[in-house]
Amino acid sequence: MKKFLLLIREDITRLSQMSEEEIQQDIAEMNSWVEELVRFDTFIAGEPLENEYRMVGKQVETDGLLMDAKEGISGYLMIQAESLQQAAAIAAQCPHIIQDKISIEVRPIMEIHQEP
Repeated sequence: MKKFLLLIREDITRLSQMSEEEIQQDIAEMNSWVEELVRFDTFIAGEPLENEYRMVGKQVETDGLLMDAKEGISGYLMIQAESLQQAAAIAAQCPHIIQDKISIEVRPIMEIHQEP
């Protein structure tokens, strides 16, 4: 099994305008999905992130469009899967993906082999 990082991207403005009831509903939906991942021995770790952040260091140049200023990373999950395709299929089952509330960037975690 290989490890994958799921970066949860969503509209930070939408998050800041949600009622407490909507926030709790979103949390409950995500918790249910994570419980499912745990049952299938896929979940490794994950946490929601607060909206506040600071960029540090040199900005990386890009050839494409820059990330929309109102979009941000609101959380992450670390899972295990056999392949990038399987990890993406797992991410596609997230209820907030199905409801078109978020996008998830699926990234394989590089294995670094250390010599003894």
